[in-house]
Amino acid sequence: MIYPATYDITILQNATWSGTFRATQNRQELSGITIDTGTPTFGCTCHGLSAGDKVIFTGGTTVPCGLTLNAVYYVIAAGLTTDAFQVSATSGGSSISVSGSATGTFYVAEPLNLTGYTVDADIKGLSDLVQVATFTPALTDAANGEFTLELAPATSVGLDPGRYGYDVSLTSAGGARYYWVKGVATVQTTYSRI
Repeated sequence: MIYPATYDITILQNATWSGTFRATQNRQELSGITIDTGTPTFGCTCHGLSAGDKVIFTGGTTVPCGLTLNAVYYVIAAGLTTDAFQVSATSGGSSISVSGSATGTFYVAEPLNLTGYTVDADIKGLSDLVQVATFTPALTDAANGEFTLELAPATSVGLDPGRYGYDVSLTSAGGARYYWVKGVATVQTTYSRI
């Protein structure tokens, strides 16, 4: 099941706005990250992951050097228990190596395979629901849930300053439609429009 997240954005008139997103599922909070001789073990009670599963990490205040947030990693058999796991940067590879420490709240999730999906995203007035613009979407790594949204200057130049609502829907090949993210799009004036 895909649930909508909230993400507010700011769009400048007569400028390109673009964003890269990754749709995920089964998000869980990590109970901790233990780093032993450069090998991180991720704690997560009853995580339900198996060796070979793809995962991504988000959150955190201090991220260990060598761990990239929102990148795809693979769960490995080494260190895999009901409440802990390790990851590799490649399928079937060895554990990643990190240095430093991890602080803050981290999450793990599985990327949603968007193969066969279409992405749609529109901007509408908050009170009148009149559509004022449509983002141009592109699936950039469908197997790993990655897509981009873009507004070209030719579109953003015509938006009046103010606050609008937007949402992103994902529609499967079978026709099931999910709203994945929504938020407020604040359009700001630019002064050197040509």
